[in-house]
Amino acid sequence: MSGVGVRPRLLGRAARASESSGSSTRVSTRQRGPLARLVARWRRHFAADLDDLGAASEPDRPPEAATIRQWLWGPGFAIPGDAAHIEGLVRRCRFAPDAALLDVSAGLGGPARVLARGQQLRVAGLERDPDLARLGMAQSRAEGLAKRAPVRVYDPESFDLPPLQYEGVLCREATYAVRGKERFLRVLKQALTPHGMLVMTDFVLDRAAGDRRRLGDWAPLAAYPPYVWTLERYEDCFKSLGFELDYAADISADYRAMVVEGWTRLAQRAELHALPRHHFLPIIDEAERAMHTLRALDDGLLRVLRLDAVARRG
Repeated sequence: MSGVGVRPRLLGRAARASESSGSSTRVSTRQRGPLARLVARWRRHFAADLDDLGAASEPDRPPEAATIRQWLWGPGFAIPGDAAHIEGLVRRCRFAPDAALLDVSAGLGGPARVLARGQQLRVAGLERDPDLARLGMAQSRAEGLAKRAPVRVYDPESFDLPPLQYEGVLCREATYAVRGKERFLRVLKQALTPHGMLVMTDFVLDRAAGDRRRLGDWAPLAAYPPYVWTLERYEDCFKSLGFELDYAADISADYRAMVVEGWTRLAQRAELHALPRHHFLPIIDEAERAMHTLRALDDGLLRVLRLDAVARRG
């Protein structure tokens, strides 16, 4: 799969999208409106006693993170992007049936199961959150896909993989919260067969955005602080590790749309309106993290890029 002629054109398109951020920001701010209004309405409703909700005496517990994420993104999914999105990410790779893939952002295993069923691939899932990994493996077992779409926990800062094991790696929002990115990507490169494909989507700093401190307390994962790179730093790292960057595109607008769609869908769920008051605390926390992300994208501090890289021989 040659990147000659394709990569510069796509990078140019991404750059033009960034340069025209004036109109893009106006559109995305309107898109963010439903989420901002939703959080404001919940906060007004609980204004008198929001700080006391955590000490509520109801015997039932608030929804867990896995439940909220599936309300947002669909059964088996833990981050934005549905089955059609996953299939679209791997479509241009043209993996043969029964090809071995690795998903290092497995979440609840939904993407791995989509590819195992729809494209007859074997997809091993790795997830850093132990609770998500446990639930993801349970769902794979329940769907009869324990062997074709297993999910297990790992530490992205210290894991290792057998060499030449996978023909592709799916890496969605898996690198921005990893401190040792170069080691992480080196392990993936060694695990890929020659000409194997790394398909990565993640948050990337815009080098022209100015002071990075403007990101403030942006952290989509409360348990893991972000360590965000620029596109140029990824390019340098890929080159040093033996990857050829084959395809690059700015998917920020699509990502914004998926986030807003997920929160709009959640607000319309009938069971949400029957929840006890203290159950809204983790939902509001999740919504405010999403608002921080949309604000960072709208302000041009971050972009969401798709980067496909081919493992060169040797």
